[in-house]
Amino acid sequence: MASAPVSQRSNGATPFGFSFTPRGVLVVSEAFGGAPNGSAVSSYSLRDGQLTVRSGSVSTTQTAACWIVITKNGKFAYASNTGSNNISSYRVGSAGRLTLQEAVATPTGAGPIDMALNKNSRFLYVLNGGSDSLEVFRVDRGTGRLTPGTGVSGLPNGANGLVAR
Repeated sequence: MASAPVSQRSNGATPFGFSFTPRGVLVVSEAFGGAPNGSAVSSYSLRDGQLTVRSGSVSTTQTAACWIVITKNGKFAYASNTGSNNISSYRVGSAGRLTLQEAVATPTGAGPIDMALNKNSRFLYVLNGGSDSLEVFRVDRGTGRLTPGTGVSGLPNGANGLVAR
């Protein structure tokens, strides 16, 4: 029999995107209501239906953190900052603790609204709603650094949602 739903307050304001590491750590973006330079990312361990903060509101120093993706090896997390038009990168420790690696790992087109990693985490795809474009970045497996690749512009206005293989 399923247990009753459990609700828990987020560490930071306006939680938005989330993802789990391979070890089950929950990583959540916090947009802080879109306050300029106010976004952050928190991590939580999950045990017996209870969340415990691992890293509380580690600032991106950017605006409107939106989506979170985590590499297959669980070492790096990326947050799209829709208000700042860029991606922030984090190192994820073995206990799920976050360290901001780069506040601006790479600039993006206008309004990065979705992200996806391919199955081996070698490529990060970013959908930019404000510029109707898709960008591709190569992910360095050792450092987590992003290198721009070839993208596509001229997508239909209002395109949203992204899946990578």
